[in-house]
Amino acid sequence: MTFELLPEGAVPAIAGAELFVWPQKAGSTTTVASGVGAWLDELGSVSHRAIDLVRIAAGAYMADRRSPRGQGFCRTIELHVQLVDTGPWLEVLDVVAGLLFWLSGDTWSLSVSSDGVAVPTTTAARPDPVGTVALLSGGLDSFCGAVLSRAEGRLFLGHWDSPTIKAAQNAIKSWLDSSLDGDFRYEQLRIVQTQKKLESSARSRSLLFLALAAAVAESCGAPIVEVPENGYTTLNPPLGSERGGALSTRSTHPYTLAEFNRVLEALGLAVRITDPYATLTKGQLVGRALAVGLPDFAGGVASTLSCGKLDGGRYRGGNPNHNCGLCFPCIVRRGAIAAAGVADETIYLANALTGDALRRLYHNRRSDILAVRRAVLDGFSDETLLAMGPFPLGFDLDQAENVCRAGLSELRGVELE
Repeated sequence: MTFELLPEGAVPAIAGAELFVWPQKAGSTTTVASGVGAWLDELGSVSHRAIDLVRIAAGAYMADRRSPRGQGFCRTIELHVQLVDTGPWLEVLDVVAGLLFWLSGDTWSLSVSSDGVAVPTTTAARPDPVGTVALLSGGLDSFCGAVLSRAEGRLFLGHWDSPTIKAAQNAIKSWLDSSLDGDFRYEQLRIVQTQKKLESSARSRSLLFLALAAAVAESCGAPIVEVPENGYTTLNPPLGSERGGALSTRSTHPYTLAEFNRVLEALGLAVRITDPYATLTKGQLVGRALAVGLPDFAGGVASTLSCGKLDGGRYRGGNPNHNCGLCFPCIVRRGAIAAAGVADETIYLANALTGDALRRLYHNRRSDILAVRRAVLDGFSDETLLAMGPFPLGFDLDQAENVCRAGLSELRGVELE
């Protein structure tokens, strides 16, 4: 399939391509809804290179969601993006295409041209500079990262593309606002296609989230973007041979972050991505956040969203905003909370549903449950670790193996009957 992203007012360059027309200011066109305009001028002073990075990442994300996989896993996606300045991208496009292949398992063909539209004057003013932009995704790990940082010197950034994700981010923000001393600085951005999603996975979303964070970091003088993710989920060891490769999410894999930093360096952007919790399991991360001693920590944990399915609305008596409790991310969550010694006040569909609805949920999660049971019995091998690569130069494989073994052990305490 062929797609083209262009700013509102530009002329399409690729005949027959499905268009994503990005509005000049925050708002919507018939194809794109966005909380910022195509030049990101609402963010403040952002370089052309950062603007174009976000355009490419946004175009890839929307093309991903508009391309059905059909019976075969691998798709071929052609994406043309109109940029402010094509010059810096001649040596970088292949790296981005390779990163998209690594994330999604698809073959990507990227091309660019100049949009020919005058760049609007930036009028937005940034508050005082910050040292770090930290992602706040709505998940348990980013919640724990915010608790551990106590919001000092940080601007937190969320990206949402569904009301469920937005609600989770807002619930966490509300809890942090009431629990942390000082000013909790938070921004929430939305960029999404308005047409129906034809692909249920969102493996390219991490690229858009990182690109947005890099642009925000540049605009407020922050040299660091913090991705708070535990090491077990980051490495995401496959639970079986049939679940490896791009079938397992690689959103924050060390290679993903290293390749994205490679793109930033090649573009001359003075921002780098880091994951400060990559040596911890999820349970260890939750335990560290618990030790901070904030009141009603369990209530904050319960407000977070980990579910990889979010299909609660399909079950009688269900809720699309609840964690299911039985998909792999939910099982990892439950094991982590238990390992940290936190009372789990989360509402899970597995506990809330009854009768036929509950039986249907278990039937739909059967593959995840069986895979976890098998992995717990089989344990973790050196061969599994090596198959999870490639890894960045100098990556500590021994430490990664320890994290994976410890993370797998946290799953043993989860009741799956």
